[in-house]
Amino acid sequence: MKETILSIISNKLITTVFQPIFDIENEVIVGYEALTRGPKKSTLYTPDLLFQAAEKHDLLSELDLICRANAISQFVKLKLTGKLFINICLNVMLNKDHPHGETIKLVEQSGLSPQQVVIEISEKSPFPNNDILLKALNKYRQFGFDIAIDDLGAGYSGLKQWSSLRPDIVKIDRYFIDQCDQDIMKREFLKILFELGRISNAHIIAEGIETKEEFELLRELGMVYSQGFFLAKPSETPARTYPTLDICSYSEKESRLGTIATLVTSTLTIKYDQSVNDAYDIFIKSPHVHAIPVLNEMKPLGMIYRNELMESYSDIYGRALFSKKIAIDIMFNKPMIVEHTMPLEQVSALLTARANSEFTHPSIIIENDLYLGIVSPRDLLRSITESKLEKARYANPLTGLPGNVVIEKEIDYMLRKQKNFHLAYLDLNHFKPFNDIYGYAKGDLLLKALANCIMINTNNKHCFVGHIGGDDFIIMFKSNNVEVICQKILQDFAKQSLVYIHKEHQIQQGYSALDRRGTEVFHPLVSLAIGVIQPDAACYASYHQIADLASKAKSEAKKQSGNSLFICRRRKLQSSDTKTPNEFETNAA
Repeated sequence: MKETILSIISNKLITTVFQPIFDIENEVIVGYEALTRGPKKSTLYTPDLLFQAAEKHDLLSELDLICRANAISQFVKLKLTGKLFINICLNVMLNKDHPHGETIKLVEQSGLSPQQVVIEISEKSPFPNNDILLKALNKYRQFGFDIAIDDLGAGYSGLKQWSSLRPDIVKIDRYFIDQCDQDIMKREFLKILFELGRISNAHIIAEGIETKEEFELLRELGMVYSQGFFLAKPSETPARTYPTLDICSYSEKESRLGTIATLVTSTLTIKYDQSVNDAYDIFIKSPHVHAIPVLNEMKPLGMIYRNELMESYSDIYGRALFSKKIAIDIMFNKPMIVEHTMPLEQVSALLTARANSEFTHPSIIIENDLYLGIVSPRDLLRSITESKLEKARYANPLTGLPGNVVIEKEIDYMLRKQKNFHLAYLDLNHFKPFNDIYGYAKGDLLLKALANCIMINTNNKHCFVGHIGGDDFIIMFKSNNVEVICQKILQDFAKQSLVYIHKEHQIQQGYSALDRRGTEVFHPLVSLAIGVIQPDAACYASYHQIADLASKAKSEAKKQSGNSLFICRRRKLQSSDTKTPNEFETNAA
């Protein structure tokens, strides 16, 4: 095997493939990660096996060096744009016998600048003493390289290394991306990582995205930089443009808060070729203006900020230096630019994912790529906060889910817009005997467990979940996989409910309790009934009619024994539905 590795190194029998890294906010490629492959049709084709074999025979340093050289030369040969991400083994970086200064030499010989290269160190390898590693990384930083921690969360270092090494870029390990749309814990962890990125001014890259659902959830959480098979696979001739993705567009995403267009305000603008003195004069004459969009025939190019320009002009030579410049020379060329149809929630997520230094900057709003106006972070966050306070006011105090007021608004909204949907009404069977036997405290825990089962299975699946009260819940589905999700909720609840039931009652499949007349009656174990309707939105006028139909479907489900599902196939309004309207029945069976 050693001879094979030596042959691969001496004859450079490796291939470099590149995987694009995308900025989904601006729909552009920002860089490429270089990935090594061994000889084709050999047992050492995969990089893990190749590098393991090289390390075993003390040839890791030699292999790593030819991989770097090939990555740099191919990047230049292919004329790829953006940054080049190179993986470097920690063992090699800290090896005293490894020739140091080779990376900067290779970069300079190729014609690249160090600012175009990102050094990736993987968390999959054990990190050495922080001082030793920090000293090594500082050498790379002094040359101008950016530093990235790869595979964050894979094991050895985690947040400790992030805190001490202060990387420019953090790449989240595939483990946290995989099926994150189906896992509440992963979702919450990802929220924390995006927030930490903003606080520490580190760019977060979500890598290993393989499905539409993962992508949409990450975008919802504020992802800006992404990488994975769903967008583009590694290739010797990689993609050079942003892909056409089969995803829900911002304008298609439902938002009860409305779109960013509702908060747009006008402000003074400047042409890209106007003198910087004109921008200075605007700030002097208009104290309320804190940012000036820079336009080229109504297309936004960037932003000039009051604080930065006024500070420059305060210098003794400031006016003389800047008077000869035009707006495009000094503008910030990466402001947040968003389409006017984007939901407020999504804009908020993108804003909070940005660096601290950019957090207070207003966003530019466009319509069909043309300038529309700006939105200040203060107005955006005030709107979001007011909405959350309203939701909290009407939320169920036990589960925190939206209560009757919000449920009614949601259903009326769908009817008013004539958007078709499925509505599931969930109710527990034999819940009163359960409370009598086990007490109300355990009953509350069971209701929380049911709410958790619902949320896990409906997370990021275009669903609205509400808690009517007691043991009654509703789910509004805006997609068609209703039966699959409902069956999964039934299965999960059947398992979760047993946690709260004594073994002897599980064996007996029930328990005895006194009824309202004081007679001892045997009751089956608590179970879940789900009734589903799919009303034709054009045929119904109010929430009350929908509630009446859903209650009837739920009643049909409760006629069955155990955990059960009933799907009503009737879609149009019948004469029996026009009687005095009833709201959702609450039934604590």
